[in-house]
Amino acid sequence: MNGFDLGYAALGVATWPWWRRRARGGWAERFGRVLPELPSKQQGKPRVLLHAVSVGETASLRTLVPMLVDRGAEVIVTATTDTGLARAHELYDGVAHVCRFPLDGSWIVRKFLDAVQPDVVGLVELEVWPNFVAACAQRRIPVGVISGRLSERSFRGYRRAKPIVGRAFRQLAFASAQDEAYCERFRAMG
Repeated sequence: MNGFDLGYAALGVATWPWWRRRARGGWAERFGRVLPELPSKQQGKPRVLLHAVSVGETASLRTLVPMLVDRGAEVIVTATTDTGLARAHELYDGVAHVCRFPLDGSWIVRKFLDAVQPDVVGLVELEVWPNFVAACAQRRIPVGVISGRLSERSFRGYRRAKPIVGRAFRQLAFASAQDEAYCERFRAMG
């Protein structure tokens, strides 16, 4: 357990009444279980994990997923939201494996990575989760941001939290930003 885990636990307890009222499914997956279970990793094929949060990010992978598959990669597309997951199934079932991205607790992330076994990870737009990025770094799995977007407002928040989240940004293998302003903000974060 680390500082992020403690912070997430405190946040979970404080927001529990709100979560309890919301109709949410996929809790086993949110806690690191990969459903449906993935087949064993194919020998000689790189396994690429692409994480998109919601509908828009998921749809933005429409060109990349088939291109990676055509080049011999085994692709796994993950999403966080229920609508993003549904859209990923619509777009990629039969082409790529689709599953839910887990919560960022360190033990949850380890369980997820044990099941998925990616060779490389692409995070769409921003999704830089500290425990996830650190666990990938420990396993020597390169993680990069694709189609990176870091708005001025988000940047101000991240910059204030840089002593806490800066390490996650420094552990990224690359950040492919949408424009030069976003690129400069990613550089400033490390």
